[in-house]
Amino acid sequence: MDKVVEAVETAKKEWDKAYSWAKEHIKAIKEYGKSREEQNLNSLPRLNRLAQDALALLSSLQFRLDLLVPQLLTNDQLQSTTALLDSWKKEPHKYSILPLFLCEI
Repeated sequence: MDKVVEAVETAKKEWDKAYSWAKEHIKAIKEYGKSREEQNLNSLPRLNRLAQDALALLSSLQFRLDLLVPQLLTNDQLQSTTALLDSWKKEPHKYSILPLFLCEI
């Protein structure tokens, strides 16, 4: 397998992990304060930092994939990876207001 294709596959796997990580922390922020026990385990500033770290990682992976796209050899790889990149660019924008909100906490 070509090194560029391997790098794309690695970025995809990392994206999936980071995306689920981000959703998990954002959900924890939304539900913060509903459980006294959970409130003691996770402080809101800590959850804020974790969510922002996950969103930053998603942005980094998006940038990495953006750099890899022009290096792909076949037209099929180029088209499928470009479509994937476009979907990645739309996904974090669901949470685009969240980092602004989190910075104020």
